[in-house]
Amino acid sequence: MNTIPPFLKSASLFFDFDSTLISGEAIDELAQIALVSAPDRGARVEKIRIITNAGMEGAMPIDESLRQRLDMLQVRAHMLAPLVARLQQQVSPSVQRNGAMLRAMRDQIWIISSGFHEWIDPVVAALGLRVDHVNANRLLANTDGILKLDPSSRCAMVGSKARAAAALGCAPPRIMIGDGMTDFEVFSQGACEYFAAWTESVVRPAVVSKADIIAPHFEGLLAALSECLA
Repeated sequence: MNTIPPFLKSASLFFDFDSTLISGEAIDELAQIALVSAPDRGARVEKIRIITNAGMEGAMPIDESLRQRLDMLQVRAHMLAPLVARLQQQVSPSVQRNGAMLRAMRDQIWIISSGFHEWIDPVVAALGLRVDHVNANRLLANTDGILKLDPSSRCAMVGSKARAAAALGCAPPRIMIGDGMTDFEVFSQGACEYFAAWTESVVRPAVVSKADIIAPHFEGLLAALSECLA
């Protein structure tokens, strides 16, 4: 199906990336690559997973979550290509099923993520969506060649997703779709009219409890929006 439903023709959809457009968390996947030879790989991967969840559930500021995870991984440029390959295999099933409609709506779809352009952009491009509609962070190599958070990144601080969404200047109705507390903040700070908790990959009760819409998949999102926007 590639016809845009009438109730969506004037809407702007703001999608999160991790555990939304893709089924996993990119930095968790990166840990599997970066720590492949580490003797304590299992314990460190699990610690990163815990930090990821703390950031997504609002128990830890997102900038602190990003900093801690990158510091544990010592990311280098050669790790990015295998990461992108992994992520391209993890596109959420309902996103795959509805790829034609998403491509038809590409001018109305924005990706707002606390992740990084270096791996989000190639996945978004492969989906046929607009790379220039990605709002995310960037990596910057230090003198040792280790990739760190670029200080100029726009989506790395508390409230930064909401600021990024507001700066787009999209007309209502605007819908933020994601699995984390930073996605809810886009709604709570007035940068969108609806927040849809995406639960196809992970259910975070603290986030779901704040949502206008529960979206177990893209079809469920469409069904809910048909009622909200009719």
